[in-house]
Amino acid sequence: MFTFSRVVRSLNQAMGLIAAPLIGVVAIIVLYEVIVRYFFHAPTSWAQEVCEYLLCALVMFGTGYTLSHYGHTRVDILYSHMSDKARARVEILVGVLLIIAMLPIIWMGGKVAIEAFMVGDTSSSAAALPLGPAKATVPLGAIFLLLQGLANAVENVNFLITGRKPTQS
Repeated sequence: MFTFSRVVRSLNQAMGLIAAPLIGVVAIIVLYEVIVRYFFHAPTSWAQEVCEYLLCALVMFGTGYTLSHYGHTRVDILYSHMSDKARARVEILVGVLLIIAMLPIIWMGGKVAIEAFMVGDTSSSAAALPLGPAKATVPLGAIFLLLQGLANAVENVNFLITGRKPTQS
């Protein structure tokens, strides 16, 4: 049971380490665009679009990482007054709700991404960037989030059964 949780947590840790530097890449691209646009009057046709795709990847790949650190928004004023067992039940409920919410996103997002790759879908801008990789971030990010929600739920079910507290990074 804990092997699944450790593997998922490690996977999401790796995805967080991949996603985090994208902030710096976006900042560099925006800085470059500002300089060439305002100082050289030569705007690019690709900078804004690339930043949008990178931000999509950053958000989608960071969701599982954030959940692995219990960093998503919750009502702490209520959560802090709950017993450990009530908190565990909330985390199990979150895992169940993530299944309900993420499966359609994975299914439909996967279909859209596969179609984009198969037909060679490109953006309508002058840069004509391929859309498959950007569209693939949605179902992949949903998979990482779903897996982390399940891992958290498994840890909390184990806590309710054995009393062994779940990992909270």
